[in-house]
Amino acid sequence: MHPIIQTWLFQSAVIFLVIGSVAGLFVGALLIFRPQHFQVISVLLNRWISTRTFDKNLERSFSLDPWLYRYQRFTGMLILLGSLFVLFYFTVQLDRAATIEGLAKHFHYYPSIVGGLLDALVLSSLLGTLCAVFVALSLIFRPSLLRGFEESANQWLSLRKALKPLEIPRDNMERYVQRHTRQIGIFLLLGSLYTLVLLAYGMARIN
Repeated sequence: MHPIIQTWLFQSAVIFLVIGSVAGLFVGALLIFRPQHFQVISVLLNRWISTRTFDKNLERSFSLDPWLYRYQRFTGMLILLGSLFVLFYFTVQLDRAATIEGLAKHFHYYPSIVGGLLDALVLSSLLGTLCAVFVALSLIFRPSLLRGFEESANQWLSLRKALKPLEIPRDNMERYVQRHTRQIGIFLLLGSLYTLVLLAYGMARIN
């Protein structure tokens, strides 16, 4: 990984832990000394946000089949030209050794790992390109060959059932916190202090 990215990720993690620990200190102290204020804040923050409004646009279906079959030869020629370019690039134009060496130096990875990833990319691209060539030739010369594949592939998958568990409110944790307010506040306060001490010790050793 590039040193700049590593530094950025490390700084982001430290900032996230510091903010989380300070927030944990505040919440822990609130649970210990002013638990009634915490209940008021939790009532204000407990606002139900439904996912139905977010996935509503995803539930709309858009059919490109009429346009595709109306300009089938034009679309087939475009797909065929793009597929031939990909085949030419990965079989003739690509210099595998130079590409592996350049990628290994740029991303600071071992050449063997880069070579394996490159081979997987080339193989998947070639397989996808061959499928695209078949689709393009079918669109140009015999579109009826795609009818069976089209009917099996055009199956509507709704997100309603997948997101249904998110629509069920769960307040078990909140009720548990309300029953053991001060105990949880003590654990939260000690954990936040422990995290801050470790961060301070680690930063002192680095500097």
